[in-house]
Amino acid sequence: NCNIEFSGQIEWSDDQETGVNNATVNVTGAGTGSDLSDVNGDYLASVPYTTGTFIITPVKNTNKLNGITSADATAIQQHITGAAPITNPYRMIAADVNKSNSITTADATVINQALLGSPSALAQFKTSWRFVPQTHTMSMPPWGFPEKITLTGVSTNQTGKDFFGIKTGDLVSIWTNPSTLGAGEPLVLRVQDQVLEAGTEIEAEFRADQLNDLAAWQFALRFDPEQLQLAVVQPLPALPLTLEDFGLLNISEGEIRTAWSQAAGLALEEAAPVFRLKFNVLKSGGKLSDALQLANGLLPGRVYNSALAESGVTLEYSALSGSGDPVLPTGEYVLMQNVPNPFVQKTSISFVLPGESEGALRIFDAAGRLLAGHSGHFAAGRHQVPFDLGALPDGVLYYELTTDFGTLSRKMVLMRK
Repeated sequence: NCNIEFSGQIEWSDDQETGVNNATVNVTGAGTGSDLSDVNGDYLASVPYTTGTFIITPVKNTNKLNGITSADATAIQQHITGAAPITNPYRMIAADVNKSNSITTADATVINQALLGSPSALAQFKTSWRFVPQTHTMSMPPWGFPEKITLTGVSTNQTGKDFFGIKTGDLVSIWTNPSTLGAGEPLVLRVQDQVLEAGTEIEAEFRADQLNDLAAWQFALRFDPEQLQLAVVQPLPALPLTLEDFGLLNISEGEIRTAWSQAAGLALEEAAPVFRLKFNVLKSGGKLSDALQLANGLLPGRVYNSALAESGVTLEYSALSGSGDPVLPTGEYVLMQNVPNPFVQKTSISFVLPGESEGALRIFDAAGRLLAGHSGHFAAGRHQVPFDLGALPDGVLYYELTTDFGTLSRKMVLMRK
């Protein structure tokens, strides 16, 4: 054999057992050669026979977002605030997304912005993987660690030149285990369904079911750009969201992404308003629920609590009528969602009648006790009834409309400041 061979294994730093596949191992110095690691992380690079100094350097810079979620951003923020310091030197290296030899809020921001589809943020992922010789003793902090093996006076084959591979940005290993999905509480988002009528503007207000501990989320929405045109994205008070937490780079293709994280978890009350989307309707026909849906293929819908337990995201549409069928703006029997909801003291309830009728609008608590009501003779068309319920205790209430056309009911939330 007229070659000198350099061989070893590259293992994932998280379990120090799983092989890192498809890393390019370059041999330079007195001679040059390279090899791709296999599924076990094994490599064997040959160079034409010569003697001298050789340098072995693994490189892998593909699929930077593999394994990356908003939970990784939360883990970085928890380290910075001291809520959950990172004590594993390999995970400290993973947290240094921009290779600044430090862990800062910039690293968390880069993760979230990259999940939102920002090319400039993805470019700040300096590499997909970093590698450290297994013979190196890591220090805390680990900055300045070697990323290659230098061999001097080489004249024979070299074996056992092993590395640990560190996936940049991937601190939360639950992503690698699908069986952990559902370990936390799921996020249920609810939107009032609407009929789409060309030339109108509609609002899709996203409200969350009660959630006791929310520290991060990520998900994507896809709408039909031939039927809807996004006009406004508006964060609402239930979460400390900003417009920077939404990705609109591919809005012409109907893509909306959101990724948000913080160090501490917070509680969401029932029907908590989290954000609102306003659309111009370009083409009539169908319902909002047909034209706007979650898009897990773009960005998997995930939520994380402060312990970084993972669960899913679902989107539920509230029916427009008691039957669940879409209603037209006129000629139908409709009980609308009260506005505002949740409310502090005063709210208004609107309804539409297809013809004149005697009617009663009544409000009940969760136990079915009648709390307030309004009755009378109503003409065909739309009506609005205001209520002042400030004397009642906080909680979920139910309101019911009874007329000659049947009974409809809905839920609302009274919430004091």
